Amino acid sequence: MALLFAGSCGDGPNKPDPIDPPPPPPPVNNSAPVITSITVQGTKRNEPPAYSDVGETVPVSAVVTDAESNVDSLQYNWTATLGSFTGTGARVSWVAPATATTPVTVTITLEVVERFATNQENRVSKAATLALHDNGKEVGDMAGRFLTEFSKPQTNKNWQDIMRDFKASACPDPGEIDAERNDVVNHYSNFFMNDYRVDPAKVTTNFGGTCPWAGAKGDACAAVAVRWISTNTTTKVTATTIGIDHVSAAFSTAENRWWLCSSYFQPTTSLGHSFYVR
Repeated sequence: MALLFAGSCGDGPNKPDPIDPPPPPPPVNNSAPVITSITVQGTKRNEPPAYSDVGETVPVSAVVTDAESNVDSLQYNWTATLGSFTGTGARVSWVAPATATTPVTVTITLEVVERFATNQENRVSKAATLALHDNGKEVGDMAGRFLTEFSKPQTNKNWQDIMRDFKASACPDPGEIDAERNDVVNHYSNFFMNDYRVDPAKVTTNFGGTCPWAGAKGDACAAVAVRWISTNTTTKVTATTIGIDHVSAAFSTAENRWWLCSSYFQPTTSLGHSFYVR
């Protein structure tokens, strides 16, 4: 007689049924950090806010608050569309490139990271902008253009074209513009330029200061060596004048550009016509 044995279902004692993992813990209620403000301010005297010259190092600081974490324990990631950073944390320095096509707006972005619990984090970001300029090139180019147009021997001249980079409302002494316009008109009305030379400008920046010659007020000063060989159309006297023309400039924050304000001539070797000195 055959015996039949019936097996039981299941894995048996050596293979227990799998146990489901416990559910993940509920997310921690943690509010994200808040970037209240980003301040970009250079260290030069009277320098406009959010402004930089090429090659300048500008302090940048952020005000950050957080309800749960110490702000010093947060991670600060600084990036910019141009330039680089030195330092870490909420206070760093932005280093402008040595050369750039200016003026250009640079965007600085701060990302703040808060890590908490197990593999949880908050990320917030805020951006600020600064105006990058090349003071030497921008002011120097305008001063050179003005003196070149002033010196050209053409007979059909227009003071508005020659002085297109001057603007009274941008300058600390608006009356300088009228005085310079009168000089420009008198020159092309009463003198003929036979030959001239205009050297590259040497520019110094001193926001709210004065130029070293004649005490002209301005944010920057361009010293331009010139030589003029001109003829007084009334006396028919031809003479050579050699010296340095000092051109003052002012920066307009509202327009984000430089403007010329005045021009004073300093004779150094010879003064052919006293007209050039005012």
